[in-house]
Amino acid sequence: MNYEELINEQFNACVVGIDEEMLSNKESWYDYVISLPTHLRIVYTIVILHQQVFNGGFHQYFFNSYGMFGYLTLDSLKTINASFTLKLLKKVLDRVNDGGWDIETFKDKAFNRKIDKIVNFDNELGNYLDKCDDVYYDAEEDLLLLLGNYLKSIK
Repeated sequence: MNYEELINEQFNACVVGIDEEMLSNKESWYDYVISLPTHLRIVYTIVILHQQVFNGGFHQYFFNSYGMFGYLTLDSLKTINASFTLKLLKKVLDRVNDGGWDIETFKDKAFNRKIDKIVNFDNELGNYLDKCDDVYYDAEEDLLLLLGNYLKSIK
């Protein structure tokens, strides 16, 4: 099984318990992800980040409420030794959370689309995130390969 098949298999295992009702309840959704076995939590947070950024950029990641997992994703990136993506996401989070909210407040604001600069498509933040998207797309770090190697190492 190649790493892409392995990641897809593991991601499917992550989302089997997620439904529309759960996605509409921040606590239920976040608690579900937190309660996943460590390797599945890592798969979920990294695959979601990767899919959202490749589909619509960091702005989409936050606009679609997935940004509430941003700080949790930092831990996942650290675990799989994705240092480039870790540094980039940290910079993005620092910019999006320039109000310095604690993690719980940030999660709430991200889930409920209450980060004004995101929902109102602030030009300055948008331009910054667009540049970060380009950096992500051009990165030499193969995030999915690192995730696949991590999964193979724990089997």
